[in-house]
Amino acid sequence: MLLIGAALRFYDLSGVPTELIPDEIDLYNSAQSIVTTGHDVDGTLKPFLAGSFTRDPPMYAFFGYASSLVFGRNPVGLRVPAAAFGVISIALIYGIAFELTRRRDIALVAAFVQATQPIFVHFSRVAWEPASELPFLLGGLYVLLRAARRNYPLKEIALGAFLLALTTYTYMAGWFYALLLGGGLMLVAAWHSRSRHAWIGGLVALAIWCVVSAPAFWMLLGDPLTHGKIDRIATFANGVSWQTIGIFFSNYARHFHWSYLVTTGDPQPGRTWRYLVGFGAFYWWVVALAVVGLFVVPRYVSGRATQLWLWLWFLAYPLGGALTNEAVPNAPRTLAGAPVFSVLAALGFAALLDAAQAAAPQRLKGASRPAISALFIANGALSVVLFAFFYFTQYVHVYSNAWSSGSSALFAAIRARSTEYARLCFSVYPAWFATDVYFRFYLSDVPLQQIENVTDPLCYRSGTLIASDWDDPITRAGFTELTRIKDVDGNYYAILYGKR
Repeated sequence: MLLIGAALRFYDLSGVPTELIPDEIDLYNSAQSIVTTGHDVDGTLKPFLAGSFTRDPPMYAFFGYASSLVFGRNPVGLRVPAAAFGVISIALIYGIAFELTRRRDIALVAAFVQATQPIFVHFSRVAWEPASELPFLLGGLYVLLRAARRNYPLKEIALGAFLLALTTYTYMAGWFYALLLGGGLMLVAAWHSRSRHAWIGGLVALAIWCVVSAPAFWMLLGDPLTHGKIDRIATFANGVSWQTIGIFFSNYARHFHWSYLVTTGDPQPGRTWRYLVGFGAFYWWVVALAVVGLFVVPRYVSGRATQLWLWLWFLAYPLGGALTNEAVPNAPRTLAGAPVFSVLAALGFAALLDAAQAAAPQRLKGASRPAISALFIANGALSVVLFAFFYFTQYVHVYSNAWSSGSSALFAAIRARSTEYARLCFSVYPAWFATDVYFRFYLSDVPLQQIENVTDPLCYRSGTLIASDWDDPITRAGFTELTRIKDVDGNYYAILYGKR
């Protein structure tokens, strides 16, 4: 399962997605600045990193920066941790499913689902914050499940709480799912067992979680830029009313639409076009098996407390998207809830095998399980092959602008001519909204004066490079066209002019 998951995550990391986007570059720039200068790109040093529109949790940034020192300052170098985190999550789902059921066959199916589903593959291939969320969340939950089975040893409780607290530094929704799922697990376990050890363990876990995550909450609640974004997107930002309650339930339900779960991903151009595009979060048979799994939880999951907790996880799955009223349905905000489908689908498959064996005639009982298992493997392989073919050959062409296609080639052309000119005047979309981010990443060591428009008086002088959008060509005395840049579709993206 790990090899399958690794193949889907590490293959062609530099080409799919097409190239680095501002989200990825922004994180790298901040980590690089802090490591080399002692402060962020904005001159501060805070728990969250400076971003274009808000401050970002820092976890992925530092893994990405460390990776770049080994693999290079390029898409592969920045994205290797994302793929590695995805592979680690496969192993953790195996562990969680095994702790819940004590059955290796169910755990293996859960790992296969986690390894192959589009939502998990895609979010393990981009160097952004959501990529780092699942290893810490699932790791914390796995350790707590083990602790519950072993009468709550405080060392394991402390480790689980620490991992869940670190989830707060991975992605904006991380703290919510860590508190809800980790706290929910400890609460239902303590309530059901009536164990003194469980209650003490729960209090210890809460204390550790609060202490470790306190700096993150200082940013979430006290930093104007960070808190301002929360206010802009929160469903109940202006209070609870019948209208906002209706919006909440509508957003909640949209994460269960068949189109989002299975067929298209419900992409919204300019908003969610970097998420699930041309494919849903899961294969159809995973959703079908997960529905069955919901009803057979008591049969396969040992302990009433963990049964209730698994149902809680399912109900919590869409909350990250339902509690925000922007770009719904939203895959990254619900990513922490999505692994429950892996566990439930494995339970559903186990129920299907058991039902088939029970219903088979006596002479066929020995063959029913191998036959259905073979059918499952064939169906799973077909789904993976079809998805992989689309993803690795067509995905980047659906919305090439979503991935700033052409930007790296444009900046390479600028660097190649940088010693011949004194300044760069820049006016290219979609890089426009993050021009300073691109400049810092691609041109930080280039002695070009950088001007973020083409109308500045200096942009008419000799010694000037002008990068202009293909749709807005420049006609200016003394300037000659140096090169034309194409995007991944072969369409012209930008034009580079020069006047010596």
